[in-house]
Amino acid sequence: MVWNDMRTLLIVILGALFLILVTVRTIRNLRWIRFGEAFGKQGEALLEDYAYLSEKGIECRVEQGLPTGRLFRPLAKNLDDRVALFVHRKDAAAARKLLQ
Repeated sequence: MVWNDMRTLLIVILGALFLILVTVRTIRNLRWIRFGEAFGKQGEALLEDYAYLSEKGIECRVEQGLPTGRLFRPLAKNLDDRVALFVHRKDAAAARKLLQ
């Protein structure tokens, strides 16, 4: 009887922790707008845009490759050269103006 109560409590705690982590991650990701995504040589232009925007004081970030676990790494070999440029939502209008 006690074992079932402990198991239920653990499941509830883990479920609540999962929901908190997903909520925090979602809120953090909503702050960013994707300005572009490219593969290979085309990704170099996005890296240049990133350097230019950073130099102008625009808050931005770059993701390279795909964040995959070790289990799925062999399946994502063709996606390792992916480059994605993200700009903070508050700087999006200024970034669009600078990149025109």
